[in-house]
Amino acid sequence: MASQAANPSKPWQLSGLAYGKGIPALCLLHQEIEQFYSYIQSTPTEFYLRAEAVRRIEEVVLFLWPSACVDVFGSFRTGLNLPNSDIDLVVHHGHYWNPGTPLHELKSELVARGLTEMSSVSVLDKASVPVIKFTERVSRIKFDVTLNAAASGVQAAELIKDFMRKFPEMPKLVMVLKQFLSLQGLNEVYSSGGVSSYALTLMVISFLQQQARSNKRYNVNNKLGLMLLQFLDYYGRKFDFFKFGISVLGEGGCVEKERLRSTLGENNWQSVLSIEDPVTPTNDIGRSSYAALHVMQGFKAAFLKLSKLVDSEASKIVGPILANIVEVPQNIVNYRTWVHYNFQHLLAPESSSPPNPGGQPPLSGTSNSASEDERSDTQQTVRNGFRRCGDGPPQNLDLDNTLANLKLN
Repeated sequence: MASQAANPSKPWQLSGLAYGKGIPALCLLHQEIEQFYSYIQSTPTEFYLRAEAVRRIEEVVLFLWPSACVDVFGSFRTGLNLPNSDIDLVVHHGHYWNPGTPLHELKSELVARGLTEMSSVSVLDKASVPVIKFTERVSRIKFDVTLNAAASGVQAAELIKDFMRKFPEMPKLVMVLKQFLSLQGLNEVYSSGGVSSYALTLMVISFLQQQARSNKRYNVNNKLGLMLLQFLDYYGRKFDFFKFGISVLGEGGCVEKERLRSTLGENNWQSVLSIEDPVTPTNDIGRSSYAALHVMQGFKAAFLKLSKLVDSEASKIVGPILANIVEVPQNIVNYRTWVHYNFQHLLAPESSSPPNPGGQPPLSGTSNSASEDERSDTQQTVRNGFRRCGDGPPQNLDLDNTLANLKLN
């Protein structure tokens, strides 16, 4: 039986009148996924704050290397970022770089300009893909910046957006699953050996390709709920990770690992989780996910928990079903409230219609979902991912004044 307690970590909970009134649990789950997706997406205020943070970093990069070009890739470009997701940037340059030296130069300049604190910066110049990691001081957003090597990440993001158009259910499933893995501490490859956002997205796409190939028909009233259950069951209990790899090339599906040897090479194909990179087929996206089996065990446990609820009598469902595997931690609720309180001015009248004051989140931190009025005018921009800040508003921020005036610190 689902929990009766309603609290801010379940902002997608349906009206109390929906539960226990004979509506099938699978239909309730479908509606909850819809509401979770609506809630968790970047609001225009959050989007513009991210775009402004990118602009500030780009200014530093161009000061150091005027002929360089900065690109955004990853979840911010596709619009599949959670409220606390990192922003991935790649700096392109016309000549070969020994990554260590310029990354340290960038670190020094970022600290000197007050864009980040020395304590928040890490330069991983010995990693397979050298990267600088830091937290931008105004927005409190984490950044990963690489040099040249991540150029394929931009192509990957565009490919993901193509799949989003083909499979409209994909982003909704991805966002639920990303939050699920985040709560398990298994959404980071570098720190925990978990499954990256890109890897998870490819897993969802491959699953949807198989569903499409089988011509499976869904009821529009429970489609998302059923798809989530089937995904968790497929990768949590049915898929043989030791025998097969995952692919989205062609019609997608599973590929015998023996067949991957010729393209992935001896060093990659033996990983538990093997995912063929559609942009660079010689790259195994899952090769560093050494905790992949823990992820699959989590999927299995989530499937068993949800399927038990879905099999319950409709009259016995008294609270949100999705909340049994997903929640929004209070620190994320507080951060979003802080963002909307301090940065509403980024939605200048010329960039979008002014937000409805009545729809802004209260300062108590109990809710932070932006009003429908605020979302509607710029939602398409958010879904399409990053656009260069120079293409229009948001307005520039004064760094010192912004920091001095921030509330809810």
